[in-house]
Amino acid sequence: MGGEKRGKINNDSFTYPVICMRRAICLLILCCMLLCRPASAPALVRAHQCGGNEQPRLTTPFHQGRDIANLQQCLSYLGYFRGPVNGLYDESTIEAVGRFQKDHGLRPTGVADVSTWQTISQAMLSKPEQGATPSPGHDLFILVDTRSLTMTVFSRGQPIRQYPVALGKPGSETPLGLWKVIDKSDEYVPGMGPRWMGLNIPKGTYGIHGTDSPWSIGTFASAGCVRLHNAHVMELYDWVSEGTPVLVLGNPFLPQYPILHQGSCGTAVQEVQRTLKRLGYYNQKPDGIFGPQTAEAVVFFRKKHGLEEKPVVDEELWRLLGY
Repeated sequence: MGGEKRGKINNDSFTYPVICMRRAICLLILCCMLLCRPASAPALVRAHQCGGNEQPRLTTPFHQGRDIANLQQCLSYLGYFRGPVNGLYDESTIEAVGRFQKDHGLRPTGVADVSTWQTISQAMLSKPEQGATPSPGHDLFILVDTRSLTMTVFSRGQPIRQYPVALGKPGSETPLGLWKVIDKSDEYVPGMGPRWMGLNIPKGTYGIHGTDSPWSIGTFASAGCVRLHNAHVMELYDWVSEGTPVLVLGNPFLPQYPILHQGSCGTAVQEVQRTLKRLGYYNQKPDGIFGPQTAEAVVFFRKKHGLEEKPVVDEELWRLLGY
């Protein structure tokens, strides 16, 4: 079963304005395990770890990734990092981490460990600069882009936040589609952070939650859930209500235009089925299996758009579907 296992608790490319995005990412960066409460037995069921990455440190060649870029942005915002935000854990990043650690009473190792992330969180939260804050549940819409590893929060149709996220690793991909929040919990669970918002994704238990591996944010590291910095998930939790829509788009693990035909199966087929259904050409539940009904819908769509009438999804059809 995909996703992080969780016991039921009694509680179901857009461009963000550049002037806000950097601060939004930095300002609310993680408060990892600041208030760790013991988890009850039922909550421990969902403590099935959704993966994690090693803490970044200097290597040859340099460790690289979006998680490092997030660290550089935060240190830059705090006045410790002056180099380019290039996602490389290089000498200048090591030096910035070390200076931050020294100034905040930590051993200056240059390694962004848990204590360092906790201290960065506190430093960030001491400089509150936030944009609009919606009323809880008020016309809220959440967009998760698997290609850019970002979550964008809309209120009344306007973007108000963009957070970096960690998503499902290959083989445990975060399911694409339009989902909704079906339950919430503010019970701290080790590995899952201080907040949980469950999604109505079938064949597994998936949700939006925090992390005790803040260095994994900006990577494909989870077992299918959407993982946020703890400060971000705590902020989001207060706005979200049961029924809030969550749209997960894109698939970074697919070839750009995979050729599909009868007998094909998987996420790419499911993506085609969802799009055809949204356009009115397919009336079945998307199941990821390219069977006779999917073939019929593909042929009908091709006919309507002047293409050869064959049950094949090729590059031309992908483009007509908006990819």
